[in-house]
Amino acid sequence: MTCAACLLFVTVGCTSKAQRAGEEAVQAYFSGDPAKAVQQLKPLAQKTDENFVLNNARLGSAALIQYDLDQAENAFLRAYEVLNSFGVNSGGRSLGAVLVDEKIRVWRGEPFERAMLNFYLGLVYYMRHDYGNARGAFENALFKLRDYADNADRKKDDYSEVESNFALGAIMLGKCWQRLGRDDLARAAFERVTKMRSSLAPLADYDRNQNSNLLLVVDFGYGPKKVTDFDGAISGFAPKPQEEGMIPPPHVTVDGQAVDVAGMNQPPVDLLALAQDKRWQSIDTIRTIKSVIGTGLIYGGAYEGLRHHGDDGTALALIAAGVLLKATSQADVRQWEMLPRTVFLLPLQVPPGRHDVTVDFPNAPGLTQTWRGLDVPPQGEATYYFRMQRWNSGPFDWPPPAVAQLQAQQ
Repeated sequence: MTCAACLLFVTVGCTSKAQRAGEEAVQAYFSGDPAKAVQQLKPLAQKTDENFVLNNARLGSAALIQYDLDQAENAFLRAYEVLNSFGVNSGGRSLGAVLVDEKIRVWRGEPFERAMLNFYLGLVYYMRHDYGNARGAFENALFKLRDYADNADRKKDDYSEVESNFALGAIMLGKCWQRLGRDDLARAAFERVTKMRSSLAPLADYDRNQNSNLLLVVDFGYGPKKVTDFDGAISGFAPKPQEEGMIPPPHVTVDGQAVDVAGMNQPPVDLLALAQDKRWQSIDTIRTIKSVIGTGLIYGGAYEGLRHHGDDGTALALIAAGVLLKATSQADVRQWEMLPRTVFLLPLQVPPGRHDVTVDFPNAPGLTQTWRGLDVPPQGEATYYFRMQRWNSGPFDWPPPAVAQLQAQQ
């Protein structure tokens, strides 16, 4: 019993140490030091353990904010390959996909986290004008959802598949089809968006996107957080959208002049709302069953130990088994902390050349970001990523160090 307890303590200690390292990297990201976050996450993202996917998602977010697209692509792709490789015998699996043991409890995220992982991978490709791979990633973000029957059992095999309402991915899919010269499929994708939400019709306008030579991708706010009940057995998400209020619209200026973004400044997605939607939640009835059984074993062991002629060995064994079952039934509260509440897509048409661009939110004072010298081509579309945080208002000069270094190598 003592040896088992020591082993459990050591295991938990090691896990906590690794988790603390990841949490420190997340704190660096939110405190305005994404470079430090990248350096802390790089070794963690190479470890083929239960947090392999999560740490690569975190690394991708930290690299993207620095425009280190190579690092971001590699991280998002490693996470994607593991998520899609379980049970598949494929010679193209990444090293992580091969080495991560399917028997360990690998973080797979909630459905909305998996959709966002595909979105960001697609965004990296889109920023590089690799529209073929971007199309594939955005299509993967539109996977069918599982609509579980509303019954007491909530069995994993008791569901129907429904089409995704992930408008963010559908808009970008339409833009990819435009760049690939498939106008028919582009129109179909944009039509799908308007069927999802008619208020997004201006953003999904075919001509507006076709004529755009500057796409601003703006991450705003903070995504949902996992919470547990009194014994940690059931997870939920907070805050709810109504608790945070309406998402404020962005305001854009180019070279000091306001740009009309009316109609386009509607949020294509609200992750706080998706997290409350059962279709975007993972179902885990095993957790509840283990919790109930574990509680029963603990009570059974306590009863056996309190009996006048009870068997102490049996009592300890029952309690130990119950504690282990309870431990494994706890809700998985790991999450991709860097996710925003929403992502604005702003396709603009501006004169070719270099421009100073500012995105701000008048209804959220102090939330602004400025980039100087963004390069806009006469043909095609340049895409720039803005992660709105109070600590990164800038002004920043284009190109950032990661892009400048790449250009020098070329």
